[in-house]
Amino acid sequence: MELGVEGMMLSPGYSYDKAPDQKHFLGRARTRRLFRAILSNRKPNWQFNQSKLFLEFLMGKRTYACTPWGMPTYNVFGWQKPCYLLQDGYVDTFQELLNATNWQDYGTESGNPKCANCMVHSGYEASAVDHTFSGLRGLWATIKAELSTKYDDADALAMLNEPVKPVHSYNPLVQIQSDKNQLEETRA
Repeated sequence: MELGVEGMMLSPGYSYDKAPDQKHFLGRARTRRLFRAILSNRKPNWQFNQSKLFLEFLMGKRTYACTPWGMPTYNVFGWQKPCYLLQDGYVDTFQELLNATNWQDYGTESGNPKCANCMVHSGYEASAVDHTFSGLRGLWATIKAELSTKYDDADALAMLNEPVKPVHSYNPLVQIQSDKNQLEETRA
């Protein structure tokens, strides 16, 4: 913020099929642990261009289902269905995207192994924003999160002081392999 950055965006990566290095992605539990460590006890001047409820979701303070239709992507190839990370193809019109996509086949709740460890903004920030406008509870939660960005958490602060091992020093890069265990949630 001292450099004049207006706001930051963040989103966790996960082991989607096209990612070249499958072994170094975190599962959902370890992702929540990491974001809890980063976002708890943060400086009050950190500005995010994202829903505060999505940040709370990343920290493990909220649970949301994926909203795969929440951030449709359009580019020179057409409308991408439904999640840009999965690369399941394109359609020519938005109406075709809506009608031809089996929406129930996407998101961690669907059982789709491609979505098993996903917590990406394109599906979950839309869910957090929907929660904001779905009723008074969501609106109140958002107001509270906007007014107070401090999440005092001594355990999360202690995580930041844990010794760090360079990832590749004990776990060298390996060839991509299909391994059903990589799709199961990693325990923190």
